[in-house]
Amino acid sequence: MTVLDMQSVDAEDEITHQQGYRLSIWKSTVVFFLATLPGGVGLLLIYWFPQYTLRLIGYKCPMSQATYLLLKDCDGNWCVEKIKHYVTESEEGNEDDDKHFSDVDDEMAYILPTCDTQQKVVYIEHRHLRYFYDAPSKQFAKLRHFYDKLTCLAIHQFIEGLSEADAVKTKQCYGPNSIDVPVKPYHVLFIEEVLHPFYIFQVLSVTFWMLDVYYYYAAAVLFISSLSLVISLLQTRKHMQQLHDMVTCSSKVSVLRDGKVLEDIPSEDLVPGDVLVIPKDGMSMPCDAALLAGNCVVNEAMLTGESLPVTKTPLPHDANLAYMPDDCKRHTLFNGTQVIQTRFFGSKKVLAVVVRTGFTTAKGSLVRSILFPKPLDSKMWKDIMKFVIFLAITAAFGFTYTIIILRAHNYDNVKETILRAFDVITIVVPPALPAALTVGTVYSLSRLKKQSIYCISPQRVSLCGKIKLACFDKTGTLTEDSLDFLGIRPCFDQRFTQLVAEPHKNLPMGELKYAMATCHSLTRIDGVLRGDPLELKMFEALKWELEEPGEEHTRFDSLVPVVVQAKSDDEFYPSLELGVLKQFSFSSELQRMSVLVKKLPSVDSKRIEVYVKGSPEKIQQLCIPQSVPPDFFTVLSKYTKKGCRVLAIAHRFLHIKAHKIDKITRDEVECDLMFLGLLIMQNKLKPESSPVITTLHSASIRTVMVTGDNLHTAISVARDCGMVEAGHRVIMMQATDSGDQGVLLDYTLVGEDMSCADAVMLSSDSYSSDYCNSSTNSTEISILLPSSQPYHLAVDGKSFALIMQTHKDIINRLMVCGTVFARMAPEQKAELVRYLQTLGYGVAMCGDGANDCGALKAAHAGISLSETEASVASPFTSKIPNISCVPKVIKEGRAALVTAFSIFKFMALYSLTEFITVAFLYSIESNLGDIQYLYIDLILILAFAFVMGFSGPYPTLIKKRPPGTLAGLNVLLSLIFHILLITATQLALWFYLKKQHWYEPLIPNDYDNIVCSENTLLFQCSIFQYIILAVILSTGPPYRNPLYTNYWFMLCLIVLVPACAYLVMAPEAWLKIFPPLMQLKQHPSILFRSSILLCVALNFLVAYAFEVYIIQSTWLAQILRWVRCKRQPRNKYKHVLKEVYEDSSWPPVVQAAIN
Repeated sequence: MTVLDMQSVDAEDEITHQQGYRLSIWKSTVVFFLATLPGGVGLLLIYWFPQYTLRLIGYKCPMSQATYLLLKDCDGNWCVEKIKHYVTESEEGNEDDDKHFSDVDDEMAYILPTCDTQQKVVYIEHRHLRYFYDAPSKQFAKLRHFYDKLTCLAIHQFIEGLSEADAVKTKQCYGPNSIDVPVKPYHVLFIEEVLHPFYIFQVLSVTFWMLDVYYYYAAAVLFISSLSLVISLLQTRKHMQQLHDMVTCSSKVSVLRDGKVLEDIPSEDLVPGDVLVIPKDGMSMPCDAALLAGNCVVNEAMLTGESLPVTKTPLPHDANLAYMPDDCKRHTLFNGTQVIQTRFFGSKKVLAVVVRTGFTTAKGSLVRSILFPKPLDSKMWKDIMKFVIFLAITAAFGFTYTIIILRAHNYDNVKETILRAFDVITIVVPPALPAALTVGTVYSLSRLKKQSIYCISPQRVSLCGKIKLACFDKTGTLTEDSLDFLGIRPCFDQRFTQLVAEPHKNLPMGELKYAMATCHSLTRIDGVLRGDPLELKMFEALKWELEEPGEEHTRFDSLVPVVVQAKSDDEFYPSLELGVLKQFSFSSELQRMSVLVKKLPSVDSKRIEVYVKGSPEKIQQLCIPQSVPPDFFTVLSKYTKKGCRVLAIAHRFLHIKAHKIDKITRDEVECDLMFLGLLIMQNKLKPESSPVITTLHSASIRTVMVTGDNLHTAISVARDCGMVEAGHRVIMMQATDSGDQGVLLDYTLVGEDMSCADAVMLSSDSYSSDYCNSSTNSTEISILLPSSQPYHLAVDGKSFALIMQTHKDIINRLMVCGTVFARMAPEQKAELVRYLQTLGYGVAMCGDGANDCGALKAAHAGISLSETEASVASPFTSKIPNISCVPKVIKEGRAALVTAFSIFKFMALYSLTEFITVAFLYSIESNLGDIQYLYIDLILILAFAFVMGFSGPYPTLIKKRPPGTLAGLNVLLSLIFHILLITATQLALWFYLKKQHWYEPLIPNDYDNIVCSENTLLFQCSIFQYIILAVILSTGPPYRNPLYTNYWFMLCLIVLVPACAYLVMAPEAWLKIFPPLMQLKQHPSILFRSSILLCVALNFLVAYAFEVYIIQSTWLAQILRWVRCKRQPRNKYKHVLKEVYEDSSWPPVVQAAIN
């Protein structure tokens, strides 16, 4: 499949709110003066919140007078854009100063601003797109495309090119044809990074620590932050440079201007309406262009990941067909694709009219989606922000507590009081939290890359952990790309003959054989026959030769560009040659292709033969009814039930002169056909498909097939791969528009051994009534499907569209019960994925990256099976061409999600533990020492935080998905319990210390209150509590590998546990030697020191037992469900499933005995 499906981004570019502002000099002066007073904090707020700044320094005004525009996009983001203008000239004046758009009704007119002589045209640039001021609506509107309101025939009228004057005007309007991704200088990146709230908080923290004489700790944090900043700058600059190099395309091109060929025009000067001359040796397309004359063979791998060449044909001369690049993909050359070959008749040129330039092209839209990714609605990150706010409130409480405690102790040093209070804030809100949360995702990406799975959207990795449904394309995804030729089933005298397995020997010379030889888009590239695998197998079965005379770029320099001929050993007419004059390429929407063929040599110069190949259902509709066998659907079902790929072939004769062929339309050709027969190909399952489907089902992940192939073939493949399990029923839903009676739904129960004709017919229900039996000449016998026997719904694209439009009450049931969606157009695939998401499903989509692009981009986890390392067509790209990548991505997603939760809980509990320790010490006017902070924050915390993510995913997918929220009662219960346990342990040891006969209370002084028994005790206790938290929060099975498999984590334990034990048990004389500057006052009693180890061991046992046997237990989940009064599921699809299970009358099962 090679159809390019670029998802429309028009809806994503809409502006939902606009307000014009004009700057006020006195307001600006006052605001900026006040902003500089409190240490420049106001300037930071101005930088962070430009929308509020604009409201402060400007005043609202009409759009025509505004200099800045405050806008809100569809994602809810506020932006400030400077209003720009340019001056243009017009021959006719217009007194209306605000009119900047022409209201031209003529469909031939393209959109150009019209205005008075020397009048300015007002516009803004937002996310690399231009929006022009529209006076009637008094709003800025996105510049319409050149081809809007133009038909295909109207596009052909531009074949002479633009005039120089129009080209200048158009360039002013649309801007240069360039996709310029600016590479920011290092100093600009440095300023942007430093002004990020995270680094500002780091700078403030280091400043307070330096003022509080924590030099070592402050220096260490400053060094690590600086190193992180440098690495971030280098990576950001590298990625920007890579993207810039990948998308930048500047070349010299030839265009028609004023009917003359202008050579060596910079591609940046191309404008919509220009006629581009495609050179004979091909080119890299610098824009989107509609092909007007000649054929092109194009490689679109850059956009789709599909490596097969695509043949582009000229745009039809159709006055009734509106031109849209997405609908006319076979006639449109897309920016960034490589034209391999060009072909035309005689000495004529290959011409294409430019329809989109710059960031409005298909490539530009993809680049913008990378630069401005759509924000993902991640509940996890929302919960994290809520918890950070909770930590901030706790910090405010600690700030107040510190001031009160120090004042209660008559601590008169105001500077020290303020420093200590702010020190609490840096303790409660850990500066390393943002970096630590990304660890799990980074490690998951690294592991995926080792498995040849690449990701261009890292934030989607954790979303993969909540996947509940996986959609799969069929051909090339579940089944092999290559097909085996099974045979041809000819039709003579309205009857099918026997299957012909060797057509080169046993198929008589005639129209059917000619169709097999010519009705394809195969071409020779570097001497090798290339094209669709199905067409290759079909042509190879004939053992004919394909010739394209002359050099590769001059193969259309003759009247007959492509010639096929029988080999000399053919029994019939060995010298027969057929010339292909014109080709209408395969369209996934039309589900067919056709060619115009002439015999060589020809007696009748006007006799043209037409051959059409496509889906049997479509071809049957186009054929003369008298030519179609009465058992057409019976024979078709026989092969589709076996999973075969079946195409129908038909033909007709035309009497037309050769020079008129170029202007004949597709509708004129593909009608009144004579049916010739069925082409049958075997499409084998990939060996990995069935095991993967079984794995997903065992994890309660629903699987759905979304394909453009025949419905019966899709059902057969679904059975073979296990998507429809043994013993399960399949019910086909078919919607038909009956006019006054509304849309009727026919249900057909398909058994494993039933053909379409022998299927059990179910009743019909119309939109106007609940269940109305269809009017058929039959006796109806009601039957009920056993409730214990699951069933699957199957529907085709046509019925899907009708149900979506009319049966709103049925569509939800179809979505939760549907397993096979066949004959689906590319946009229908994307629509299906989006609707499933609205029901609460986490959706994965796996396809071949061609006509699945829209669905791949819409899914939470879109995985393209492509040979390219990374494709912009989907978030994930697998170089392994089978669906084994799907469970791997889900496993890594679950591991990343659990890792993020574990690290967050660890960092939160670490900050609260340190806050508890410092709060106790503040009560006696003490604190932790500089080296003690250094040991805790850098050696213990950072080490464990960064090695926790090394645990890989558990090899088995289980049914239960990991929790997706931090606001769950079990998470909050866990946090509260550990905080209480930590507090109780430290408090118990505190009171136990005071009962020792050798204990000497601290006598505060104005210099150093750190070296004391209380400080040493709480430090020794807390360092073990950090290790305990790291161990019990390093979740292993069932989502990650056991802790002992994380060798880096085990190494940290082997090193740090003895080190901490040494700090507890070593005599004071040893501690003075190593480690120095720790500021510990060792306890003289070895029994007391042993009691500390015993107490923290008890802490570990209680914490571990609570986390494993209570928090992770099923009975706690049931209790919490009862406490929350959760009687109904939250996800909408569960409500629909419950509704379906309780409705025994649906689907309405009635067996029909045909008379």
